[in-house]
Amino acid sequence: MRAMPVSVLLLDADAPHARVLQHVLGQAPLGWQTVWVDGPAQARAVLAGAHPPCDVALAVVPAQGWEPAAWIAALQGLPAIALLPAGQEVQAAQALRQGFGDYALCDAAGAYLQQLPAQIEDLLVRTVGERARRDIEAELDRTSALLAQKTRALENTLASVSQAIMKVDAQGCICVYNQRLLELLELPEALLQSQPKVADVIAFQRARGDFGPDISLVEPPGRAYIAGQCEAPARYLRRTLAGRHLEVRTHLLAEGGHVRTFTDVTDYLAMQEALRASEGRWRSLTALSSDWYWEQDAQFRFVRFDGTPDRRHGGDDTALLGKCRWELPCAGVTPAQWAAHRAQLEAHEVFLDFELQRTLADGTLLWASVSGEPVFDHTGAFTGYRGVARDITERKRAQAEIARLAFYDELTGLPNRRLLQDRLEQALLLSARDGQHGALLFLDLDNFKAVNDSMGHDWGDALLQQVARRLAGCVRGSDTVARLGGDEFIIVLPSLHGEAARAAAMAEVVALKILGALGQPYPIGSGLQHSTPSVGIALFQGQAQAVSALLQQADLAMYQAKSSGRNTFCFFDAAMQAQASARAALEADMRLGLERGEFLLYYQRVVDTQGQVLGAEALVRWQHPQRGLVLPGEFIALAEQTGLILPLGQQVLRLACEQLARWQQQPACRDWVLAVNVSAQEFRHPGFVPQVQTTLAQTGADATRLKLELTESLLLHDVEDSIAKMQALRACGLRFALDDFGTGYSSLSYLKRLPLDQLKIDQSFVRDLLADASDAAIACTVLGLGRSLGLEVLAEGVETPGQRKFLLRHGCQRFQGYLFGRPGPAAALLA
Repeated sequence: MRAMPVSVLLLDADAPHARVLQHVLGQAPLGWQTVWVDGPAQARAVLAGAHPPCDVALAVVPAQGWEPAAWIAALQGLPAIALLPAGQEVQAAQALRQGFGDYALCDAAGAYLQQLPAQIEDLLVRTVGERARRDIEAELDRTSALLAQKTRALENTLASVSQAIMKVDAQGCICVYNQRLLELLELPEALLQSQPKVADVIAFQRARGDFGPDISLVEPPGRAYIAGQCEAPARYLRRTLAGRHLEVRTHLLAEGGHVRTFTDVTDYLAMQEALRASEGRWRSLTALSSDWYWEQDAQFRFVRFDGTPDRRHGGDDTALLGKCRWELPCAGVTPAQWAAHRAQLEAHEVFLDFELQRTLADGTLLWASVSGEPVFDHTGAFTGYRGVARDITERKRAQAEIARLAFYDELTGLPNRRLLQDRLEQALLLSARDGQHGALLFLDLDNFKAVNDSMGHDWGDALLQQVARRLAGCVRGSDTVARLGGDEFIIVLPSLHGEAARAAAMAEVVALKILGALGQPYPIGSGLQHSTPSVGIALFQGQAQAVSALLQQADLAMYQAKSSGRNTFCFFDAAMQAQASARAALEADMRLGLERGEFLLYYQRVVDTQGQVLGAEALVRWQHPQRGLVLPGEFIALAEQTGLILPLGQQVLRLACEQLARWQQQPACRDWVLAVNVSAQEFRHPGFVPQVQTTLAQTGADATRLKLELTESLLLHDVEDSIAKMQALRACGLRFALDDFGTGYSSLSYLKRLPLDQLKIDQSFVRDLLADASDAAIACTVLGLGRSLGLEVLAEGVETPGQRKFLLRHGCQRFQGYLFGRPGPAAALLA
């Protein structure tokens, strides 16, 4: 009997019969529990509960309408015994085929009831055993499937890995290998299927020549193993006949045998070689370049340098390792710049062109420009900085030189106009703050141009340099001495005195000191030169005046000093300002006059010894709409100062050529020669020669009838250039006259080289030649010089018959002056 009671599900449509069965199974000693349902539908409902209450089912089969399959389905796998009427063996067999575990035939005497408990227990035993067997078989199937799956996964893994793998057992036989082994070592699969010994495979490879002559394709540690002289090393390299590199590794197993892998490391070795080559190139470049490479750790300490100037200059950059940039001896960086740089590093920002100065081991001062970027690992964690540094010492020197050239005069080393502007603005600001008067001195050397032209530019430059040194010695350390250009100098005297009179007196003391210092002889070359200054002084207080206006005032005062006899000083006053305003108005009128064509030509006769007209000199006049006819003495100097002389000269030349072309159409004057004065600015202009040629071509004037009058100082400014321009124009037929001869400082050696046609005796010598023996001697000398050089000589300014008679007696052939007619329009020459 079972230790535990059995729960029986009873399917019986016959209630009395069901009660009999319940009584039999429930009485002692069985005491089984029964659950009675009247058919399959109720059985299905009972068995659908969360905990099925029954161990076995007794199905009392009705006499008709029974379908075993439907009953088995309703029992949901519960072991069941079919109870059939006596004589229903066929139905019993059918019940067994449909899934019932046993059957009993119900006889009328009820004998089957005695055997029924035993049948139930037997069925339960058989059911438990069957279930255990099925569970074991299912577990075996699952385990076999899992093993097959793992085997396939292992095979797929071995087949897919890039390494060639073999497992060798304790007897040295290859028991496991993958397809990659066959491919990488080019072995026939039949060789390995027989599980050969490793030694046999090696012998096969040696016979085939896989290891090269004398096993030369294998590294020495592996070479001895292949030759059978030692056990396999843990690692060695070999090459295949195709040039691939294989890394062979052997791992010993505890149970005996080993696992060997073959890895194609060709690409890895090529990459390593490329990295070594790249590193070599990098080191070469850093060694040859002025740039160098650096790295820092996360605490901004240097951990690497390549190509530093320390090594190139005999030092050792290892002393820099482990230190931060601000811990090194550096200059040229302010505390604010260091703070900003460290803030960038702490923020892990890229920084560019951080400039600092270092002193190298040999004392060399080096400026460096440093740039860097932060470095992060694969997780995004900050690991430090890396970057480059560049030697910018030469650039810094160039910048300093550019700054010097931008703010200082190259010849004298004094501040130039640009720096003077800044210094003067600062002086005005200081004056506004402290209420003190200051003074601006405008200095110009007297007759410097004559000295420069006669002695040469080198001596002129030497004179200016000495003037600069003497001026610096005449002022305080807080004062400024600047050179505007040429022979013009500016002295700024700030903070003289609160009272204008006292400030003026102090400025006067400085001016007198300058006059005394610059009035001393200048040792230049082997002799002494003399040059005096004219000084203009303008006082200032506060910022009421603009810098340009203050300079203009001092300039006007300087010209007043020149007008007062030179080698003196003058203060600016209102009258001088009025003159300046008048000059500005005249300049504006001149510009309009040039645009409107208000300038015209008057002509003064040039005659021969018989008084016959040979031509004329063109003299410019200005027909001003309000002022009337303005003479050149009132506007030529201003035109030269303002640059208007260039457009004026172009108009004069065109008017003269047009008149010359008209004369050529008239028989009475077709042979006349017309002289035109050329200013220094015109002649020195690079486009002067083509401008003259173009004007002649456009007007149709005969070039052989045009004479250009030049001054001595103009020609001697650049003798070679002057000769080249004159020769270019002479090739077109033009003639040249040297005007105002004898008033300059020209050398006779230059005179014979110049392609001249005529010398003109200046009217200053003609005017008094009858009363002044010196003037007469000069006039006679010029006439004699002209004859000697084969040049015509023309005397200008002839106003009396006595002057004409004297000049005729000494050989003069050409005359010009009021004696022969005053300048007038072209029509007056034919009257």
